[in-house]
Amino acid sequence: MVKTIETNVDAGAERGFECQLAMSDQFRLLTECAERAGWSWDEIAIALLDLTDDYVAAMRRPLEAAVEAAVEGANFVPKSNTRH
Repeated sequence: MVKTIETNVDAGAERGFECQLAMSDQFRLLTECAERAGWSWDEIAIALLDLTDDYVAAMRRPLEAAVEAAVEGANFVPKSNTRH
C-alpha cells in the first residue's frame, strides 16, 4: 500500500525538505527491495542517479520545446500578401 502524506505547504515553507519527507518511506522501501534483490548500495545509487537524470531530461523537454517555438515565432516574418 502506498502511503501518502497530505501537505499544506506555504509558499515560504522549505518545500525541498517537505518533498524529501513525503518520499522518504517509499525511497527506503525501494532501496531495501533493491538490496534484497542482490544489488549493492553503489549500484543502487548509480541507478537512482541515472533515473533522476532521465527524469530531469524528460521534464525539461516540454520547456525547451516551448522556448524553441517562442524563439522561432519571434523570428517569423510573414510573407506579403501583395502580388507585385
